[in-house]
Amino acid sequence: MTVLLAFAFVAGVLTILSPCALPVIPLLLGSGGTGTTARARRLSGILLGFAVTFVAVTVLLASLLAAARLTTDRLRLASALLLAAVGAVLVVPALGHWLEARAAPLQGLGLRVTGGRSGSGLAGGLVLGAAIGLIWAPCVGPIMAGVIAVAVTAGPSPQTLAVALAYVAGAAIPFALVAASGRALLRGLASPVSADRLRRGFGLLMVTAALVVALGLDVPLQAAVATALPDGWGSALVAVEDQPAVQQELAQLGGPGTVASELPASVPLEDLGRAPELTGITAWINSDPLALASLRGKVVLVHFWTFACINCIHVQPYVEAWYERYAADGFVVIGVHTPELSFERDLGNVRQAVADDGVTFPVAFDPGYRTWAAYGNRYWPAFYFIDRQGHIRHTHFGEGDYAGSEQVIRELLAEAA
Repeated sequence: MTVLLAFAFVAGVLTILSPCALPVIPLLLGSGGTGTTARARRLSGILLGFAVTFVAVTVLLASLLAAARLTTDRLRLASALLLAAVGAVLVVPALGHWLEARAAPLQGLGLRVTGGRSGSGLAGGLVLGAAIGLIWAPCVGPIMAGVIAVAVTAGPSPQTLAVALAYVAGAAIPFALVAASGRALLRGLASPVSADRLRRGFGLLMVTAALVVALGLDVPLQAAVATALPDGWGSALVAVEDQPAVQQELAQLGGPGTVASELPASVPLEDLGRAPELTGITAWINSDPLALASLRGKVVLVHFWTFACINCIHVQPYVEAWYERYAADGFVVIGVHTPELSFERDLGNVRQAVADDGVTFPVAFDPGYRTWAAYGNRYWPAFYFIDRQGHIRHTHFGEGDYAGSEQVIRELLAEAA
């Protein structure tokens, strides 16, 4: 367990290098630049609120939210609007005075949220941090993917809670540095006029970032930034988690998988056993319900993904191209959408993402992680290549090796039924 906690902490620290951290950076800068007193308490409140909210949604409440089919969409929207309001106060200080007067019956809650003189700063920091924690949707690697899957299917445990806390503690370090840098920039300006202009700039950044999240533009923006980064950037960040010791402890954390825990990292075509049947699918998109048993004689790719995962967004054009290129030869793609975060559990959001991304292959909605668990999967994205007899012959996890995956499809199609 010690190895897993250590790598979870490192993975959290590296999150700041992922495009998924992009929407929260302006929010942290602006939050760090609010108020004039109780700076340490306010920053502590931001980090505590951020950590508690994120861990609660992803681990502590994950199974309850999944069982009740609830999402945090409205909470995320409310959080974005709150942060936009805080940014607006920075841009237009008079607005803060107006809000303060209207919030007098609430004993200055609005003043504390914006870090005013009458508050300790801690309460306002907790509110801001909680809002940022609800908005943050990190590109998690195998460690947090395993923790989230276990939390959804089996509920929270001391082990999953410890790993999630280690991850968020690592992420809090660079986030704290970002927030503190906003304060340091303001303090470093000798001219009050310059400081006021910078504070207004931070506020404008907060408003922009919050509106991007509220309008659902954060995922496309992250995808665009990720595309502009060097090839393999995302895979390199996740590679630190792909250590044998980490994978062994992840297997113990979630119990032995029926398929994935037995697979080598890289293999030529071989018989890896009969593919588990799809189970727990609550909806189908682009197709009537399918079963692997009914697809005997065809080559099938079972593709685990989720729509807000940057790595999944990167592989999707390749999967779509394979489907269009080889469908006439007997190739079928089944995209098993297993949600990572709460808002990805909303079927309407999934349908919208499928339409927006131009996905035409069948998509199976697996909100309860039933098919995920049957395959012992731990990755987004993950490929399981199934031959005409219904046996898994090859797997690939994460981005890359697209030529190799296409060659696998060709070889399986060339085999006799």
